[in-house]
Amino acid sequence: MNLIVQFIEMNCYALIILFFVFRNVRRQDHQYFPDQRLFLSIICAVAAMLLLDTLMWMIDGRPGRVFRILSYGTMVVYNALNPVICLLWYLYVDFYIFGSRKRIRSYMCLLLIPVGLNLVLSVVSVFRNIYFFLDEYNTYHRGKYIAILMILCLIYVFATSVLLFLNRKRLNFKEFFSLFLFGLFPTVGAAVQLFMPRGVLIWTCTTLSILMLYINVQNDQLRTDYLTGLYNRRYLDHYLSVKVKTRDNRLLAGLMIDLDSFKKINDEYGHDSGDQALRNVSRILRQTFRRQDFISRYGGDEFVVVMEIQEPCELKEILERLRENIEMFNRRNIVPYKIGLTIGCDCFDRKEGLTASSFLTRIDRLMYLNKQKNDGQHQHKD
Repeated sequence: MNLIVQFIEMNCYALIILFFVFRNVRRQDHQYFPDQRLFLSIICAVAAMLLLDTLMWMIDGRPGRVFRILSYGTMVVYNALNPVICLLWYLYVDFYIFGSRKRIRSYMCLLLIPVGLNLVLSVVSVFRNIYFFLDEYNTYHRGKYIAILMILCLIYVFATSVLLFLNRKRLNFKEFFSLFLFGLFPTVGAAVQLFMPRGVLIWTCTTLSILMLYINVQNDQLRTDYLTGLYNRRYLDHYLSVKVKTRDNRLLAGLMIDLDSFKKINDEYGHDSGDQALRNVSRILRQTFRRQDFISRYGGDEFVVVMEIQEPCELKEILERLRENIEMFNRRNIVPYKIGLTIGCDCFDRKEGLTASSFLTRIDRLMYLNKQKNDGQHQHKD
């Protein structure tokens, strides 16, 4: 009985850790990129496994038909979810390295085969001694072919490790080491579980992996600008470094946006009004651009938007929509100043040796030229 209490307590501690990691990763605007969604999905899936494991400990060996049905249902879901988490980890690593949804979609059907097979075997285990069975006292026992489940999970673990090793030059050492170790702790937990059937340590070990990954990788990249809630410069650099390496037929469009007269707003109305102006610009940008577009605060009163488009005319349409939203905001007169933006923008073909540095330099120079042009026009009017 003491052993059961200890494992339940351990699961509770792991759930608390996952809760705080989830809370820190979660964005208020719910705008996530695929690797972020996958990371959150891993957290939720591991939390579900910990809850299911705790439930199995609590009802194991309890007499009665109700507990027997509940035990079978819990074990089916528990076993079915095992390789799903391994698949999510593989998808996370793949997108983290390549940043391509198209690449993942191209072989998703192949990746789902072990998950589908495992789902069938989990359900069949209720009627056949495959993954598990219950004795007459409703006590859990391992099935004859539980090794199949472990092999199906190891397929994903091995494939992810190979993927990381073959593409290690695309990552810095910190990223590679953290991603590689993510699969090591659960593997150790699974090895312990082989020799201690009733001691399920794999999900607490996975929780440690999630915490380590959050501290070393996700905490750096999911950090948003504290003032506007947009992505920050650090994540912009990472996002661009992935996007420029992706061989895609779509154009990569970029906008460097500068808030006009920001110093004047600060001087005349105070720094609180200046901060509010930046927040107002961030809201206008969110209203204008699509959910899949990347919007970041570049620094000070500058913003950068990165998006993938099929034709250059799409960029013109979006610029027109941005101008309309700015005019609409100014007509409302909710602040004592007018919002004005200077924009430098261009479209890039990623097949022509584009780099993150050249991308930013180009749109920054275009923005600067437009700003000089606007300042010259204002002086001419005066």
